[in-house]
Amino acid sequence: MKRMFSVLGALLLLTACAPAESAAPAATPTVEPTTAPTAVPEMTPTPAPSPVATPDPLMEISTWSGAMPGQALQYTIEQGEAELDPDVTWPEEGVTLHIMGWKGSMEEAAETYGVPLETLQALNPDPRIEQDAEGNPYYSELILEQNYQLPDNPVKRVTVEVPWIENRYERSGTYAVPASLSDQAAACMATAYYFQYEHFGMHLGIEPSEPLPDNDSYFYYSTDGAMYTSYSDLEQFLHCVYTPDYCARILGGPLDQRAEDAIQPYYQGEDDTICFQMGDRGSNIAYCGKVYTEPELQPDGSLTFWQLSLTIESEDFQGWGQDKEYIPDTATILPVRLEPSETGWRVDELSLPN
Repeated sequence: MKRMFSVLGALLLLTACAPAESAAPAATPTVEPTTAPTAVPEMTPTPAPSPVATPDPLMEISTWSGAMPGQALQYTIEQGEAELDPDVTWPEEGVTLHIMGWKGSMEEAAETYGVPLETLQALNPDPRIEQDAEGNPYYSELILEQNYQLPDNPVKRVTVEVPWIENRYERSGTYAVPASLSDQAAACMATAYYFQYEHFGMHLGIEPSEPLPDNDSYFYYSTDGAMYTSYSDLEQFLHCVYTPDYCARILGGPLDQRAEDAIQPYYQGEDDTICFQMGDRGSNIAYCGKVYTEPELQPDGSLTFWQLSLTIESEDFQGWGQDKEYIPDTATILPVRLEPSETGWRVDELSLPN
């Protein structure tokens, strides 16, 4: 049985998992890109890149996690096979493969995802175009392929434990990642999942917490029993998991210097406290699980692959627990990118699948 939680607050990393309905603008308009398209794996085989320097594949997790502040997180890794959520059947006949929120042109989407432009145009004769908060246009959905066969790649199941947290429900989580990742890369990616589910995606905030005194902006600060109570410790931890660019999306610096249009969720308060505005969001009730394409080493030394979020978009879907077979029919591409550093892999791009 699955249930959908109420949305209590808007967050930053919301990834749309349900396809948008078609509208009827002029056929196949060209939208000028507002940001550079995200680098993702090609859908067709590519020649092996030239050798580049990468982190030691035999790096011990303890060597990497030893740079975290205070107590280090604990990890257990098990090998496994790709599997979907309970009560979900593998879609043997394939699924609709699509992307959401594309800010580039149709031509750029075709090049990025390795789809002939003519095919992409045929699959999207009347694509729906919307505008973001700044008035920039984007495609709400582009279908890349029908009857796409899902990759059935093995995984590593990584259990992340944070035993000192007061809330026992936040003390651990288990996350599937591609099996071909080194243990350190797998632990890093699983730690990013843990942080985003608990503090930067499904939920925003590091509890327990107390409201700031004389607070008109509804800011809270973390207190004893939380994962971290020091902004400096949080910063040190995040830089062990994410690239500097990704950390800049999370950390906003001193709260008293916060700009009105700032989007980062965590700030440094008085006495190095962690300050934030609390919030939650629900999950997609139609979510069925996730699978991955095989990670590919890029010429710049990074690893890129797709996280495929599987959902049931059929109008016949009325929720779970009806004693029937549930088969996902749609896969949403969510690119993942890991970058190398001298002290191990770091997450540069990752979204929650649900």
